[in-house]
Amino acid sequence: MPDRSTTRRHQALYRALMVLYPRAFRARYADPMVQLFGDQVRDFGARMWLRAVPDLARTVPTQRIEATMAHLSSGARVLTLAFVVLGATVVAISFGGGASLVIALAVVVVLVTQRHHFASIPFGDRAPLRHAVVQVWWAPVAGLLGALMVVFGIGTIFEAQNWGGRIVGSSLMMAFGFAMLFGLMRRPFDRQSGNTLILLATIPPLLFFWVIVPPLMAIIVWIGVLQGGFSDDRVVPAAR
Repeated sequence: MPDRSTTRRHQALYRALMVLYPRAFRARYADPMVQLFGDQVRDFGARMWLRAVPDLARTVPTQRIEATMAHLSSGARVLTLAFVVLGATVVAISFGGGASLVIALAVVVVLVTQRHHFASIPFGDRAPLRHAVVQVWWAPVAGLLGALMVVFGIGTIFEAQNWGGRIVGSSLMMAFGFAMLFGLMRRPFDRQSGNTLILLATIPPLLFFWVIVPPLMAIIVWIGVLQGGFSDDRVVPAAR
């Protein structure tokens, strides 16, 4: 068990690392976190760093992202998230076979950091798809795009020559397609979360630039989403 001076040195180093967190987070949590770390060091010794370092690596980026997003408007937040995934996807494509995994990780990171948009979606708060696709002029294009991604994902499962393509790539494509359809159904009740899913789901079509039609459809969807805005006010659902 370390003596008091050793514990204080550990606490001082841990407090110095608190600068990695946003200022508002430090003002609220730094002192309790340092105190807790000191108590744990007294009980378990220097091996507490084996727990503290991974925790810092996990929570610092999350808190930085949330602090940045808090200063953005709803629309800017959604666009930033979409561009983060798009940028990660473009970078991933340059790595060839590793693209699917990097894209999947980028989407997971976005959804985890913005999980409050999707965590508690009541079952009834989504419109039937047949009504959701007639809410706005661009919705039929988005619905068709989502359905095509699902069909394409199912088709490539049987055509891919490797397990990575069959399992990861095809599953990811279907996930994007279902995200598009669910975003359309969610949008009449929560425009921000619906638009987030819809914009994220346009990432694969935007990359199919050599086919022409899919990216054109994705651009139409982006124009429609931007034109409609990101207000959290409810959109009146079509009559059922």
